Amino acid sequence: MSLDFPHFAATSSEQGRLADCHASGIQAEPMTTHFPVGIYSISEISMVGLTKEQLTQEKVPYEVGIARYRDIARETIMGDHSGILKLLLHRKDYGLLGFHAIETGATELIHIEQAILRTARGLDYFLTTVFNYPTLAECYNMAALDASNKLREG
Repeated sequence: MSLDFPHFAATSSEQGRLADCHASGIQAEPMTTHFPVGIYSISEISMVGLTKEQLTQEKVPYEVGIARYRDIARETIMGDHSGILKLLLHRKDYGLLGFHAIETGATELIHIEQAILRTARGLDYFLTTVFNYPTLAECYNMAALDASNKLREG
């Protein structure tokens, strides 16, 4: 992520903790390169990793897996049918490259993608992990299935 990208409270807090550790002589690991972004609007907006624009500019082959809130059981319960979750996956190794969500709970869901980015996994994780039902996490599996279908077709 470029340094000119907006940094929010969570990132600033971690930067402060690391500065304090350094000043106090306490050993600390450097910050990860994948900062979560959360915008607490209605609907919430959340992202981590690369964007489609960055991937296109860098000529990285990618596929987009999409899940729409209207297609999952939890949204029928909640009554919020306008949300969308996107996974950006590498077309060759299927690794996760980025995540974007505009939906209720988007800022709560982002941490799974952040963890997956650190493990260098991707499509396999989302296809083989069992998520509680009915929860918003069902979107991960739906988006992975969408991407998997697109990858098989093209």
